[in-house]
Amino acid sequence: MVRLRNGRTVPALAVLLALSQLSAEPPPPQEPEKIKVSVVAVLAHNRDSNVDPRLKCLAEELRKAVPKLTGFKMGKMTCKSLTVGARETFELVDDQVAVLTLVRAADKGNLIELKLTPPQMGEVTYETSCGCFFPIITKYRTRDTNDVLIVAVRVQSCRK
Repeated sequence: MVRLRNGRTVPALAVLLALSQLSAEPPPPQEPEKIKVSVVAVLAHNRDSNVDPRLKCLAEELRKAVPKLTGFKMGKMTCKSLTVGARETFELVDDQVAVLTLVRAADKGNLIELKLTPPQMGEVTYETSCGCFFPIITKYRTRDTNDVLIVAVRVQSCRK
């Protein structure tokens, strides 16, 4: 038995249990979920109909929206792992960058919310499916060849 200041007595085991709870280390903080994001600079033009094989499906969809774009080549591709709330800059072409913020991780329907600020455009907030490229045709034209810059973003970390 242990006598407290107020004169009450309590079993020693109760005191030891209480002290062990106070001295126990708090659990380590949970690591925030990392979500892999890929940003690709795609350069499009109407000089020829050559299409980089890696862009075949994307080019088919973009031609539906802008039929005068016939040639597509791959520019810089950057992959980064982001946490929700993270804001990252992705290099594109000609010293141009896109700024991307991961707003919300995948929901039950595997939709992820992003904010993207492409060159010469305002901020675009959108939801996209996991594993699919979401292209945005920018107003930027490359210095040397006057190609149209298209920023394509894919999020790869999805819920099962």
